Amino acid sequence: MRLTANLFFFIAITAIWLFYALTTAQVRATEAPKTLEWEDLIPNKELLQNPLAHLTDEQQIEMDILAAMRKRIERGELSPVASRYEESIELTDRLLREGVAVEILLEQYEQVMQEVERRNAELNRDLDGHLVKIPGYALPLEMVGTLVKDFLLVPYLGACIHVPPPPINQMVMVKLQKPYQTKELYEPVWISGKLHAKRSQSNLFYVDGSSNIESGYVLDATSIQPYAQ
Repeated sequence: MRLTANLFFFIAITAIWLFYALTTAQVRATEAPKTLEWEDLIPNKELLQNPLAHLTDEQQIEMDILAAMRKRIERGELSPVASRYEESIELTDRLLREGVAVEILLEQYEQVMQEVERRNAELNRDLDGHLVKIPGYALPLEMVGTLVKDFLLVPYLGACIHVPPPPINQMVMVKLQKPYQTKELYEPVWISGKLHAKRSQSNLFYVDGSSNIESGYVLDATSIQPYAQ
């Protein structure tokens, strides 16, 4: 009698557990994807203070140019006899005469740029494994005719080809379950699927060559649709 009761209890508990597991799986299967904006892919959203903000627009541009020149001088790319080297000295003197604390501001500017570079490499790990929906521009990586198998999702037109690539946390490697017929390069689309916060390398082919592009996220797409607000 005790054995029968124990067996009945075991069967009952197993049935309850199976019911719970199946119900949870059904809820997850019907779970609506979370709509993301591109800034959601950046984990640290605290604004950085621009140390050049108090300068005039022209002075800010000149400080930016001077910072780039100083970098080239540090790397040994500009010799003391180069015209750009002389230009950096003249630019420094002019800014100093205008009352700009050149050396202090350049140091602060460099610190901000280093922080920007560090943040550009950060991934939002809280999104890992979540079902998401995000808009963007599709940059094909592998095509057969007009059919696209895999592509990069980027936040703006011309990324990686006409202008430098975005930071890695602003690029998503999209893997499709079946090929998608694209209408144009950089077609605006909505992508839904499971997002993974992990780096990946992609080989992007141009007319005159190719390059390796690193993205910070991989999205296993379950749905792709033309973009519409």
